[in-house]
Amino acid sequence: MSGTGLAQLIAAVGTLYVTHHIDPTDWGIYGTIMSVSQFVIPVAALRYDMAIVLPREDGEAKRIFKLATLVNAVVSVLSMATMVPLGGVLANALDRPEARWWMLAVGPVIFTFAELAVVNYWANRRKAFGIIGTNALWNQSVTVAGRIASVFAGFGAFGQVLATLVGEIAALNNFRRRLGPDLRNTEEDRVPFRLLMRKYIKLPLLTAPNAIVDAVRLQGVNMSIVLKYSSATYGKFNIAWTLMQMPSAIINQALAQVLFQKLSVTDAGHMFKAVRQSVVRSFLIGIVPFTALYFLIPPVLPWLLGDKFAQSAPIAVALVPWLFVNFITSPVSNMFIVTRNNGIALVWSIIYGAVPLIYVNMSHQAIVPTIYWMSFIMAGLLVIYIGLALLTAKRFDTKYGGREPA
Repeated sequence: MSGTGLAQLIAAVGTLYVTHHIDPTDWGIYGTIMSVSQFVIPVAALRYDMAIVLPREDGEAKRIFKLATLVNAVVSVLSMATMVPLGGVLANALDRPEARWWMLAVGPVIFTFAELAVVNYWANRRKAFGIIGTNALWNQSVTVAGRIASVFAGFGAFGQVLATLVGEIAALNNFRRRLGPDLRNTEEDRVPFRLLMRKYIKLPLLTAPNAIVDAVRLQGVNMSIVLKYSSATYGKFNIAWTLMQMPSAIINQALAQVLFQKLSVTDAGHMFKAVRQSVVRSFLIGIVPFTALYFLIPPVLPWLLGDKFAQSAPIAVALVPWLFVNFITSPVSNMFIVTRNNGIALVWSIIYGAVPLIYVNMSHQAIVPTIYWMSFIMAGLLVIYIGLALLTAKRFDTKYGGREPA
């Protein structure tokens, strides 16, 4: 938690500095490249990376590690090839034709982001949560240094993408130094990849569609704002979203990693208690900082961001209700995977993803009131999600007792 927290603090300070030296349109283009990448990143390894923590034997886990990396590489290359024709379409929509070749950066972005998730799952398996924290620290430190150097050099949007890539590479190098020997010294099973893919087929069949729906929701909202308003307006929204995600990421990423490992070894009969404790803990941790953010953002954030991004402040305030309830629900979302209720999670994700996309595209209001109403709607949906998670955990305990699910 300390490593992740320090990393997010560094990222926040760097982002606030950059807003004084970059045009919102350039940040909007950078955000668009990252949004396109985020469509693919959650499923670049077809969710086989999540299976790394599940097997009892380390040799099988290492084989899954190699499988996930291979799948990630193939998907990243295919995504990059797709951007050859699609990049021009997006660049024209942004009124920046020269950006079509910048869009090819989605390939390296996808691979490095997804591979960092792969290595973090190995660290999760080893309960090496400190390494996950230092991965984040290296990532954000190098990224921020690159962002600042980029604005001084006048590299604009592409410089921000390049800084992000270098930060991801620094995090991967930290894993190589810290846990690389452990991975290399683990004897790998020789089970064929096709058998492993079949054994964990529920991850791509059920969890991957769930991740795709989540990506469509998040990045669909982003692209809708780009096309409905402007790249500059989206740049301001993206800054607000990025900064508002940081307070929850300081704690939530750490809690989610720890809880996923804990849930994966929680016996039936104790799942409801674990989920309930997580919900209560997250509520108590988050209520004070999110309340403080709601009241402190209006007088403080415009001064920190500068005149170019002043509109990001009311957008950030509007996001608080949604992000607070999301902070509560995020750690328990993996419970549906552990209890083999991926189907329930998929149906919920479809509903949860359709609502904001429909609302944003139907709204005739300015950006700030649109985000306000969307935030309250999504917070209400997440309260229902908490009830669904508790009900599913209770049914799991009742159904299986002391037995493992099939």
